[in-house]
Amino acid sequence: MQNVDASPDSLIAEYNKVSTRIKKYTDVQVTSSKILSFVHEVASRSGIVLNDLSTGEMRSSESEIEIPVSFKTNDSFIDVLKFLKELENGIFCIRVDDVSLNREEKGRVSASVRFSVLSRNANSPGSAVALKNSSSLSLKDMLSLLQPQEFSLDSLRDPFGLPKSLLPKPKPAPVKVAKPKELPPPKEHPPITLDAILPGNNPVAILKFRGESAVVCVGQKIWDVTVVAIKNDRVVLRDEIGKFELKY
Repeated sequence: MQNVDASPDSLIAEYNKVSTRIKKYTDVQVTSSKILSFVHEVASRSGIVLNDLSTGEMRSSESEIEIPVSFKTNDSFIDVLKFLKELENGIFCIRVDDVSLNREEKGRVSASVRFSVLSRNANSPGSAVALKNSSSLSLKDMLSLLQPQEFSLDSLRDPFGLPKSLLPKPKPAPVKVAKPKELPPPKEHPPITLDAILPGNNPVAILKFRGESAVVCVGQKIWDVTVVAIKNDRVVLRDEIGKFELKY
């Protein structure tokens, strides 16, 4: 659009080129485990040490999926900027929501970053047809967009009968039910699941709990549990009840 003398054909070609690039990023199917593995891999290549790397609960609409991500780091200002640039130019469509930088000694900064990974909702009605041929739809394609709706015969109203609001309401007989004594529920370990183990000199694991995911290391405490050990096929945790294992 900067060249006012450009022909309509060249503008359409440029638009299609940009649209193809956008579609390449938004069509990537995202999961919390894939996002955390990607961020951890980029941080390892950049020499950045991340703290509190985690994802929030996924939010979805008819057209898109959004997964919030947050982390903290303490490193040099230049390395942090390079790391953020590599994230933005990675395999995911990223929207940076908030970056907080505090200057420290010797050119280092403490950074707190929040961003979101966006993806097209592949389960939206008619998305496959719309992507296949967005310029025109045949009658068959339009019929495929129609969603069947359930219809119950009980919803029909008798035109000669009284409305339900005018019918006499029967008085239910009082029933006395003895309330059982409530016993305290037995203590159980929190339903934490293991998504992945990233081995190495300092192995880390990706854990998931109530819609949130986090990268943890040995000795870290999260969700009221402490990471005791990370092995090739399992992670050992400890809470107020005792030790328990999460296996691959």
